[in-house]
Amino acid sequence: MTEFIIRRYLRPERPDGRRKAGILLSITGILFNLLLFLLKTAAGTLSGSVAIIADGFNNLADTCSCILAILGIWLGDKRPDSKYPMGYGRLEYLSGLLISAFILFIGGRMFLSSIQKIIHPEAVDGCPTVIMILLISILVKGYMYLYNRRIGRLIRSSGMKAAALDSLCDCIATFAILVAVVIENLTGLPADGYTGIPVALCILWAGLSSIKESLEPLLGRGLDRHTIEKLNEVIAHFPEIEKVERVRLHDYGPSQKLLTFTVTASSYESLLPRLQNAVKERLGTESVIMPVYKSASSCPQYSQNTETQERESIER
Repeated sequence: MTEFIIRRYLRPERPDGRRKAGILLSITGILFNLLLFLLKTAAGTLSGSVAIIADGFNNLADTCSCILAILGIWLGDKRPDSKYPMGYGRLEYLSGLLISAFILFIGGRMFLSSIQKIIHPEAVDGCPTVIMILLISILVKGYMYLYNRRIGRLIRSSGMKAAALDSLCDCIATFAILVAVVIENLTGLPADGYTGIPVALCILWAGLSSIKESLEPLLGRGLDRHTIEKLNEVIAHFPEIEKVERVRLHDYGPSQKLLTFTVTASSYESLLPRLQNAVKERLGTESVIMPVYKSASSCPQYSQNTETQERESIER
């Protein structure tokens, strides 16, 4: 399905492909989560496991993550208007932030539930049907993680990346329940709570990492090394440039970024439009370039003051 989405929608001639691909895969996620909710509720009823039933309702709640991803992509893809001339792309970062907070909630709830199961252990009947349902759930959630991660990276969607991490956490949590059921069947020891604690800690760590990734573009992170290298390559093709300073990346959404910097050059004849086109072609972003009409004698090389982050420069 992922390859079909890439071939059908993620093509240069489909400007609306990004939005349609993200929404289609999020709707697929809603259907998968509803199916898993029904299967796990049945498995929990058969086995008498409160943990499996709770995991099923967790899948029902995961539909909210998919809905948030849809809203983030749909609203973030709205065209700029007079009120928001740079568009609504940052809404995608907000949807990713909300999904990340939801992952933290799941991890915290699982941690408390595991503590309660250690204090008050409950017997679980791990019949073959229950084990088969848990295995199916792990496979489905693993598949959801893979396609959300791949498409999320391709379309640069924070919401889909967070949904991928949510699917991975669910996959790990269900695997822990399966391990606990097998251990209890083989040894008779209540292992549900003990296996749940490390899984809950992993989910909490994943939630914090996802929040960090969603917050960085909202706070205005600096240029990464890969972008700096590509910008250096562009500058190297313009020997008339003597100095480039005050490089800033303004992130208004996955598909709406703006690069601004000042240029000191020996000659400005047709330089700015050619440089803007080169930046657009190499980095895929629009740029605002401000000329500085004074001589400079340094060499073109990018430097960034990591202590104050007040100035980035490319000098020759």
